[in-house]
Amino acid sequence: MDPICHRCSASLVSSEIFCPHCGAPQLKVEPDDETESPHAPTKQRSQSHGHPSILWQKAIRAALILALPVGLLSSLLNFSSLWVLAGGFATVALYRRHTASEPDTRMGWRIGGVVGLLAAFLSTAFDGLTMLFQRHVLHNGGPVDQRIHEIAQQMVNQLVQQNPQAAAQLPWFVHFWVSPDGAAAIVLMASASTAFGMILFSAAGGALGGRFLTSRNPAHRSS
Repeated sequence: MDPICHRCSASLVSSEIFCPHCGAPQLKVEPDDETESPHAPTKQRSQSHGHPSILWQKAIRAALILALPVGLLSSLLNFSSLWVLAGGFATVALYRRHTASEPDTRMGWRIGGVVGLLAAFLSTAFDGLTMLFQRHVLHNGGPVDQRIHEIAQQMVNQLVQQNPQAAAQLPWFVHFWVSPDGAAAIVLMASASTAFGMILFSAAGGALGGRFLTSRNPAHRSS
């Protein structure tokens, strides 16, 4: 049976690309079954690489709830890996409860890193406000300056003992640490190292939460 034009229904030769009567093109594009539909569910597309997606709005909300106590404890009682690990673990547990999802180790690591970053920011901000309050309101900045000066002097003594030739050749470097600029550098380095440790340990706690809070039932995980 000869093909017919899809516009005017005239008979065509199978090799004709255009209808000789109305000029309509006779090309047809067959849909590809493997092409992903733009209307496919978002959840299905997000899991195409084997990892469930994170609902960041709820993850950040859970991180904000836990970042406040973790940051305050780190500021008031000095940095401790115990409650920072617990903060990352608890954030993943809270996220799992609010979303009814099964976070994995990768998701827990990322969520824990977020709560560690927020807690480090809050702890650093609280420490800075405390120092300003003691110095300018209570006029009690002497002990703080004395403590920083002792740390700087210990660093200088270690440098002189370990490498006396370098200390003699770079006297300006030795004097820098006992100057006000050196004191500011010591405070900045201490804050940066503490913040890095909080992010690292909190991310590790989140990874542990993602590993141990995930259901061990394969049927439940696949659903």
